[in-house]
Amino acid sequence: MLWENIKEAVTSIKSNKMRSLLTMLGIIIGISSVIIITTIGGSIQSTLTATLNSLGGNTVSAYVQARYPETDEEWATWVYPDMKDSDYVSQEMIDGLIAAYPDEVAGVAAQNSLCYGTITDEKNADNYANVNVGGITPEYLNYMKLEMHAGRSLTSEDNQTQKRVCVVADTMAARYFDGKDPIGEQISVVATDGGIYDFVIVGVYEYNQALFGRVDPTVPEKDRSTQMMIPYQTCAKLSGSDQTGYDYFNLLLTPLADVEQATLHIQEYFDEIYANNENFYIYSYNMQSDMGMINTVLNVITVAVSGIAAISLIVGGVGVMNIMLVSITERTREIGVRMALGAKRKIIKLQFVIEAIVLCLIGGIIGILIGVGVGALLGAVAGFIIQNVYAEYSSYIILSVHPSAQAIMLSLFFSMLTGVFFGYYPANKASKLEVIDALRYE
Repeated sequence: MLWENIKEAVTSIKSNKMRSLLTMLGIIIGISSVIIITTIGGSIQSTLTATLNSLGGNTVSAYVQARYPETDEEWATWVYPDMKDSDYVSQEMIDGLIAAYPDEVAGVAAQNSLCYGTITDEKNADNYANVNVGGITPEYLNYMKLEMHAGRSLTSEDNQTQKRVCVVADTMAARYFDGKDPIGEQISVVATDGGIYDFVIVGVYEYNQALFGRVDPTVPEKDRSTQMMIPYQTCAKLSGSDQTGYDYFNLLLTPLADVEQATLHIQEYFDEIYANNENFYIYSYNMQSDMGMINTVLNVITVAVSGIAAISLIVGGVGVMNIMLVSITERTREIGVRMALGAKRKIIKLQFVIEAIVLCLIGGIIGILIGVGVGALLGAVAGFIIQNVYAEYSSYIILSVHPSAQAIMLSLFFSMLTGVFFGYYPANKASKLEVIDALRYE
């Protein structure tokens, strides 16, 4: 009986193709809109999560924070305390942290700045290179996802012994050394304050526009500035500062470490060390906590906009109810004949409810196919734009575009629910027709 009703519903829809299509239009628009919106929202969320995790999701950031007053009376006289050398995070503290949690913490990535200067060539005054000289820990290059073009990276030994070695950008090395191998070459940096610093090049890294910015074509190539990196402790020594510790740093975690648990262990470790420090403490956080807030906002926006798009389902449902009422009017005589032949009222009601469900279900399937197709098209367009317009960032952006399976299932469910809800009234009306009145209807 059910299968016969379904076949009859399909036959009725086929006999009025244009009217059925117009009736389904509201359902199609509503379902496709919900699928497209949830696809966009979910794709933005998954792309952001994957991209940020690849850039720094497996790290914990930490910095030295002053202990602020807790009462209004203390605030009235409080001034931000000056940091002493003992207030900074020392390398010994970092080594102790790694020893305490070897399965979670792999190293520290930190940087400081020495100067902005110019590398000069004694033999050729027209040959020079502008550089920003900064100190880094050995793990910093890995943290920044920089690839070595030639030579080696900086090492822990370079840092501990305060060697005067450096790594430079491949763009700077190619121009300044005119194709000659720069590894082992000694260079002199004349700082803007008049200081002169000598270094030996031990490595060349690949210049990355995504990290350092696009090359400005209006600036002559020889005037463009690049980053020159030296050991962190060497930088501290050359700057004349007694401070050799860190006030802001990133802790690199092992691949299998749980970020939240590692963050908790790191915070507990520094809380114990700084327990007797009256002025400062260490605050640590991870990017996943920021992603949690971003995901919450995206979810709220997606649900709100999807709700607005779903309003068209109500409009489509009203259209279904209207066309079913018209169909009942047109088929009044048919209904009378069936009832005269013994069809029960519940069978008549079921027939028209099933017809409404089939109508909405077909519209829902069409809407899902359109929504998935448009979502795939938007993903292809986004990928094309990233590869061609933002090519320098393409290696960092992990694009993930996919329709939400949950949204598809809910769309199918609500399309059927719409058929039941808006098809019940016309079906109930049809079942209450009197046999004699129905047979006399012209």
